Order: sequence, then C-alpha cells, then structure tokens
Amino acid sequence: MTASLKNRHKIAGKTTEIIELDRTELEHRCSQALLVILPQVRQIMNRDQERESAGTGITVQQYSVLKALESQKRLISELAELLKVSRPTMSRIIDGLEGRRKSVAPVKESLRPKLVERVDCMDDHRLVYARITDEGRVMLQKYHARAEGNVTNILETLPPQELVNLLRSLEALAGAIQSKH
Repeated sequence: MTASLKNRHKIAGKTTEIIELDRTELEHRCSQALLVILPQVRQIMNRDQERESAGTGITVQQYSVLKALESQKRLISELAELLKVSRPTMSRIIDGLEGRRKSVAPVKESLRPKLVERVDCMDDHRLVYARITDEGRVMLQKYHARAEGNVTNILETLPPQELVNLLRSLEALAGAIQSKH
C-alpha cells in the first residue's frame, strides 16, 4: 500500500489545485526530471569552456578527474572505477590532462598545460598514480568559477523561497546518494 502525498503549488501568489500522487508516481516523476536536468546541467557547466580558453579548456569529464585528484593522488584504476569509465578510457583522459594528447583545437605542444602527472607507486611498480599539478589546480578553480557563474545565471531567476527549497532538496538527494555508497 502506497501513501498518498499531497503537494500544493503556489504560482503567482495563487495556490493551484492539490495534486495527489502515490510514492511510486512521485519517484517516477522525480527520476524523469533528474534525467532531463542532469545533462542540461552538464551542458551549462561546459558552456563556453573550449571557446573561452582558446582550445586549452577542459571537458566535464576532465573536470571530474581534476576534482577527484584535488585532495589526493589516486590510482588510475581507482579513478576509472570512481568515474565509471574503462581503464583505457581513463588512461586517455589522463593523457589529455598531461598534455600528451591533442586538445579540441590545434595548440602548440608547448602551450598545452600539464594539469596532471603520473607517479609510479614506490611499493608496486605496476601501479601508477595520477596527481594534480599546480597548473591543474588553477584550471580547476577557473573551470569551477566559470561553471558556477553559468549555473548562478539560471538560479537568479528563482525566488528566494524556491532557492531554499531547492537547496534542501539537493542536500537531501546528496545524503541519499551518500547512504547508498
């Protein structure tokens, strides 16, 4: 037996009709909304990155790697598992962050920043760590600031109470995700 959930919506100061949804339907609608919104958020985060940085910008995937390396070095295999990509794919991403692969736009080899470096494991030479460089930290901060600015431009359109509701919901979602891992 599913509980009935009531939801009142205020639009332009008026309360719309009460919508009754069972939990299954509510979860379905939330899932659908997230599946539509998440790619759009990725697109917003990535907006203008390549063009603004003259071809030396980073992708959302590269940003995710830099973010994962921000506080500690990690095994390349660990990064692959964390970001749900194959080990060869992670090696290619690391190659790009090391400046060893060509970026989207043609850039002279000397202009390609080395955002990550590989470090051999002292105990087991078969294992290789990735570590963020100082240039990588600078790029991570620039990317984060630009992406946050793009998202903030959208959030500015929401009234303060909706922002409070959104923050509470996002914190609850983050907690639910954390409890599953």
